[in-house]
Amino acid sequence: MVPHILVIDDQISLPRFIAMELHAEGYQVSITSDHVAEPSLVQELNPDLIVLNWELRCTSGLNLCRQLMLDDNQVPIVIITTEEGGSYRLALELGVQTCLTKPFLMNDLLKAIEYHLKHKKQKAKCSIRS
Repeated sequence: MVPHILVIDDQISLPRFIAMELHAEGYQVSITSDHVAEPSLVQELNPDLIVLNWELRCTSGLNLCRQLMLDDNQVPIVIITTEEGGSYRLALELGVQTCLTKPFLMNDLLKAIEYHLKHKKQKAKCSIRS
Protein backbone atom coordinates (compact mmCIF):
# COMPACT_ATOMS: atom_id res chain seq x y z
CA MET A 1 0.00 0.00 0.00
CA VAL A 2 1.33 3.43 -0.97
CA PRO A 3 1.87 5.76 2.02
CA HIS A 4 -0.45 8.76 2.08
CA ILE A 5 1.01 12.16 3.06
CA LEU A 6 -1.22 15.12 3.97
CA VAL A 7 0.31 18.58 3.47
CA ILE A 8 -1.39 21.39 5.41
CA ASP A 9 -0.38 24.91 4.42
CA ASP A 10 -1.91 28.32 3.75
CA GLN A 11 0.29 28.92 0.71
CA ILE A 12 -0.01 27.47 -2.79
CA SER A 13 3.46 27.13 -4.29
CA LEU A 14 5.35 25.33 -1.49
CA PRO A 15 2.73 22.60 -0.94
CA ARG A 16 2.50 22.01 -4.69
CA PHE A 17 6.27 21.69 -4.92
CA ILE A 18 6.32 19.30 -1.94
CA ALA A 19 3.49 17.25 -3.49
CA MET A 20 5.29 17.05 -6.82
CA GLU A 21 8.47 15.81 -5.14
CA LEU A 22 6.59 13.32 -2.95
CA HIS A 23 4.65 11.98 -5.97
CA ALA A 24 7.98 11.44 -7.74
CA GLU A 25 9.09 9.39 -4.71
CA GLY A 26 5.97 7.22 -4.98
CA TYR A 27 3.81 8.73 -2.23
CA GLN A 28 0.10 9.53 -2.46
CA VAL A 29 -0.32 13.19 -1.47
CA SER A 30 -3.26 15.34 -0.43
CA ILE A 31 -2.99 19.10 0.08
CA THR A 32 -5.35 21.12 2.22
CA SER A 33 -5.38 24.73 3.29
CA ASP A 34 -5.42 25.73 6.92
CA HIS A 35 -9.06 26.89 6.98
CA VAL A 36 -10.35 23.38 6.23
CA ALA A 37 -7.71 21.43 8.15
CA GLU A 38 -9.92 20.14 10.92
CA PRO A 39 -9.26 16.92 12.83
CA SER A 40 -12.37 15.43 11.19
CA LEU A 41 -10.82 15.99 7.74
CA VAL A 42 -7.59 14.39 8.89
CA GLN A 43 -9.59 11.43 10.17
CA GLU A 44 -11.47 11.20 6.85
CA LEU A 45 -8.30 11.35 4.73
CA ASN A 46 -6.52 8.92 7.08
CA PRO A 47 -2.95 9.97 6.15
CA ASP A 48 0.11 8.03 7.23
CA LEU A 49 1.96 11.29 7.94
CA ILE A 50 1.21 15.03 8.06
CA VAL A 51 3.51 17.82 6.85
CA LEU A 52 2.27 20.93 8.66
CA ASN A 53 3.25 24.55 8.15
CA TRP A 54 3.59 26.02 11.64
CA GLU A 55 2.65 29.56 10.51
CA LEU A 56 -0.90 29.48 9.18
CA ARG A 57 -3.30 32.35 8.53
CA CYS A 58 -6.65 30.97 9.72
CA THR A 59 -5.40 28.93 12.64
CA SER A 60 -2.02 28.21 14.12
CA GLY A 61 0.07 25.12 13.69
CA LEU A 62 0.16 24.98 17.48
CA ASN A 63 -3.65 24.87 17.74
CA LEU A 64 -3.96 22.32 14.98
CA CYS A 65 -1.30 20.10 16.58
CA ARG A 66 -3.07 20.33 19.93
CA GLN A 67 -6.38 19.32 18.34
CA LEU A 68 -4.80 16.38 16.55
CA MET A 69 -3.00 15.19 19.70
CA LEU A 70 -6.17 15.53 21.80
CA ASP A 71 -7.96 13.27 19.35
CA ASP A 72 -5.37 10.55 20.11
CA ASN A 73 -4.18 10.87 16.57
CA GLN A 74 -1.18 8.63 16.13
CA VAL A 75 -0.22 10.17 12.78
CA PRO A 76 3.36 11.47 12.78
CA ILE A 77 3.62 15.21 12.12
CA VAL A 78 6.56 16.95 10.48
CA ILE A 79 6.53 20.70 11.14
CA ILE A 80 7.93 23.21 8.64
CA THR A 81 8.54 26.67 10.05
CA THR A 82 10.38 29.94 9.51
CA GLU A 83 11.00 30.28 13.25
CA GLU A 84 13.67 28.67 15.33
CA GLY A 85 13.69 28.07 19.05
CA GLY A 86 10.18 28.73 20.35
CA SER A 87 8.41 26.79 17.62
CA TYR A 88 10.67 23.80 18.09
CA ARG A 89 10.15 23.76 21.84
CA LEU A 90 6.37 24.01 21.61
CA ALA A 91 6.18 21.39 18.88
CA LEU A 92 8.38 18.98 20.84
CA GLU A 93 6.21 19.47 23.94
CA LEU A 94 3.22 18.40 21.87
CA GLY A 95 4.94 15.24 20.68
CA VAL A 96 6.10 16.38 17.24
CA GLN A 97 9.48 14.79 16.58
CA THR A 98 10.68 16.70 13.52
CA CYS A 99 10.79 20.43 12.77
CA LEU A 100 12.39 21.71 9.58
CA THR A 101 13.28 25.39 9.23
CA LYS A 102 12.54 27.11 5.92
CA PRO A 103 14.31 27.08 3.60
CA PHE A 104 14.89 23.36 4.01
CA LEU A 105 16.33 20.78 1.67
CA MET A 106 13.80 18.45 0.08
CA ASN A 107 16.17 15.61 0.89
CA ASP A 108 15.82 16.46 4.61
CA LEU A 109 12.03 16.34 4.35
CA LEU A 110 12.18 13.01 2.51
CA LYS A 111 14.50 11.57 5.18
CA ALA A 112 12.16 12.72 7.95
CA ILE A 113 9.15 11.20 6.18
CA GLU A 114 10.96 7.90 5.57
CA TYR A 115 12.11 7.77 9.19
CA HIS A 116 8.63 8.37 10.62
CA LEU A 117 6.89 5.95 8.25
CA LYS A 118 9.43 3.23 9.05
CA HIS A 119 9.09 3.91 12.79
CA LYS A 120 5.28 3.83 12.49
CA LYS A 121 5.41 0.42 10.77
CA GLN A 122 7.68 -0.92 13.51
CA LYS A 123 5.26 0.30 16.18
CA ALA A 124 2.36 -1.37 14.35
CA LYS A 125 4.23 -4.68 14.17
CA CYS A 126 5.00 -4.51 17.91
CA SER A 127 1.38 -3.82 18.84
CA ILE A 128 0.15 -6.70 16.63
CA ARG A 129 2.49 -9.10 18.44
CA SER A 130 1.39 -7.93 21.90
